[in-house]
Amino acid sequence: MKAFHLDAASLDELIQSNDHPLQKELLLHHLEGCAVCGPVGAHLVEARRAGRLPRLYSSVEAGLAKSLHEAPALWRKLEPFSPGRRRGLVQDTDRFLSWGLCELLCRKSETTAAHDASEAVDLAELAVLIAERLRPSRSVEEAWLQELRALAWAHLGNARRVLGELRSAEEAFEAAAALWEKGASEIADALGFGPVILDLLASLRRAQRRFDDALLLIDQAVLAWLHGPEETRDLHLAGQALISKAYTFDQMGEPERALETLREAAPLVDCDRDPRLLLCVRHNLLDTLSKTGRYDEAAALLPEVEALSRETGSALDVLRLRWAEGRIAAGRGEAGRAEGLLEEVRREFSEREMGYDAALASLELAALYADQGRTAELRALAWKLPPLFRSRDVHREALAALTLFHQAAAKETATLEMIRSLGSYLTRARQDPGLKWEGSCNGRSRGPQGG
Repeated sequence: MKAFHLDAASLDELIQSNDHPLQKELLLHHLEGCAVCGPVGAHLVEARRAGRLPRLYSSVEAGLAKSLHEAPALWRKLEPFSPGRRRGLVQDTDRFLSWGLCELLCRKSETTAAHDASEAVDLAELAVLIAERLRPSRSVEEAWLQELRALAWAHLGNARRVLGELRSAEEAFEAAAALWEKGASEIADALGFGPVILDLLASLRRAQRRFDDALLLIDQAVLAWLHGPEETRDLHLAGQALISKAYTFDQMGEPERALETLREAAPLVDCDRDPRLLLCVRHNLLDTLSKTGRYDEAAALLPEVEALSRETGSALDVLRLRWAEGRIAAGRGEAGRAEGLLEEVRREFSEREMGYDAALASLELAALYADQGRTAELRALAWKLPPLFRSRDVHREALAALTLFHQAAAKETATLEMIRSLGSYLTRARQDPGLKWEGSCNGRSRGPQGG
């Protein structure tokens, strides 16, 4: 008997003609096992593995799955062009009016933001343009489009936040909230975008130093991902949000709560889905332990985090691990090893023109010298600071504090207390440029003022 295989038309007919969950599951099972039919329904299999396809999926969910599956090919056609040319193509060419491409651009904007905030803004603006141009169809209702538009605007707000444009970021999230209200009033959170938007907004609230609001938003997102409707639950994203919550506690100066939250996040992270996220959890845990004086616990994590850094991380991840390793060595009394590691880290941050990190590493090295009464080395280190003063990422208030340290070290009046207090201030001021420092060159300091 001649074998029967599915084409696009017969697959769509099968999806529309039955509404029994078992039949839907059998169809997916067949698509996974048949080399001929598999490519025809690859979008369904891919969506199920990503948790984007409900058990009783309709032609609507199947259509969205296909759009998501085809999005990378559309992006490859757009990617070589400048941001302006990309916008022109989307504006003038209907072939790029794709739901899946819009979602893909949102994800790319979020992942790009950490290393290129301007590109992240361009990607999110393109997602907004696509979402605004999309129109309702047989498979996509207007309410669904409102929620997609809210998602795109939220990602634009996130990219603007990373760029430091907090006011325009707030405006983007206000636009997202208005769109979300229109869609959710009809279909609730049918697409599972709600907690994603809450998590992104929490990052803005943290940047605005509105910590209580940030924690509330993250808790709402985690609750939705852990206990929401079955088709929108996502343990991995809940773990990711908990990492953000731990970072919020860290910014609040509550390391013990940060440690507790990181331990809560670890078992939720899916290593296969995002190997780098596991690195983030383990590295942040090690780093926080090292900063709270729990050096032996931190040292026990070093082999695992080093292996993860080399497998899934970047050269910068390895450098930051060396920084924590130097801190651990100093805390365990291994002064020579700590000095070598911290000097290496300070020098490489300087070469990378990462002024703020170079300054913080310099202060840790200075604390080591001060603790040993090595005023000559402390003075020599101070002479290496002026190039950092020209760094673009060291803001005015931090610059004033570093100048104070430079003067005190040159006069051999910098004390261990002053250095540690200044390091604590710079850590806080990194996320709060308006935070002022008041101190004196005689080694006595009053610490951060205002906020």
